[in-house]
Amino acid sequence: MPDAVPRPAPDLTPAGLTGAAPAPTPAPTPSPAGSASPDVPTVVGPTALDRSLLWGGSPVVGAAVAFGLLHLAGWMVGLPWAPFQGLARVIDELLGERGALGAGICLAVGALAGLAFAAHAVRDIAVVTVDPERATLILRDDRTELDRDRVAAVLVDRKDLVVLGRRTPSPTDRQASPASPAARASTSDAGMAEGAPVDIPVVELLHVRTELATDRLATAFRSHGWPWHDDDPWVDEFRRWVPGDPALPPSADAVLRARAAMLRSDKTSDATELRRELARLDVVVRDVDKVQHWRPATPQR
Repeated sequence: MPDAVPRPAPDLTPAGLTGAAPAPTPAPTPSPAGSASPDVPTVVGPTALDRSLLWGGSPVVGAAVAFGLLHLAGWMVGLPWAPFQGLARVIDELLGERGALGAGICLAVGALAGLAFAAHAVRDIAVVTVDPERATLILRDDRTELDRDRVAAVLVDRKDLVVLGRRTPSPTDRQASPASPAARASTSDAGMAEGAPVDIPVVELLHVRTELATDRLATAFRSHGWPWHDDDPWVDEFRRWVPGDPALPPSADAVLRARAAMLRSDKTSDATELRRELARLDVVVRDVDKVQHWRPATPQR
């Protein structure tokens, strides 16, 4: 019987697969400057300090104000010439004359009022999530999503987050010819997608008070390649609205008349709805001390 000769182990590597195994993709880590990786969504919302000040400070301030009003009511009762004598006397009789019990009730009511204010204030702070393809804004019970390829500019105008871009094209919007240079062009500096209609006007896609710091919003949008601007690129085209302006479409002039009445009455929600209606009419409006300024929606430059 021949001697056993050790044989090499068979090569189990499938044909066509050679070389070292690929290294696993490392998890994204924050940059040294503190901003997230461009591939990781950035969330901008109320900070821990904001929540601490609201939930912790508001009850204290509410209790202090209520206690001060209690003493003010007792002082006013002794002054026949002081206004609101009836209300001051009721407060003094219900709480002021009950000593420590009345003071405790007053402090509790003030603290509860402060908590109610804090809950309302937190709901008024928006949460903005940004990634390279989409931005989402949640405010109260409303959720707004924006596609990056339709946005031309993002900015803050006097504490309001403003997003300018091309509205969803309607059947009447003229499409760019596939043979035209615009249709063959790649994505422009403003972020418009290749082959998209080039003559759809740029209107306001979003205009909302977020209560968020401008620098935090700017960092979030810039880190993901969105076109952030310090001011409206078309700010020089705004003009003060004058009723009956012949440059306006008749329907837009009627909407601006109605909106002016809403602004004078501080009906902000109705004015916001009419702002959206103006965007559908290709008109951009800007309010300066309740005075409306407008410009026509212009094609992307």
